[in-house]
Amino acid sequence: MSGAKEIAAQAVDNIEPLIRDMLAGNYNNNDVSLGVLLDGKTEIQVQLKVTRDPTEFIETDYDDWEASFKPLDKF
Repeated sequence: MSGAKEIAAQAVDNIEPLIRDMLAGNYNNNDVSLGVLLDGKTEIQVQLKVTRDPTEFIETDYDDWEASFKPLDKF
């Protein structure tokens, strides 16, 4: 597995605590650094961000709209 995929895989373990903290603190968003990729001397920080502020939504054309919208599970 590539380093990028290894770092991105950490999102699975971070997503629920990130959302839980956001909701508990009544924050509009929350984020965490998953790690850093090195491209020569350039550092690329991989981040996971959750937001409920529509002004911060990224315009996206989902390949599968039905698969991209899910109810929030209670955890």
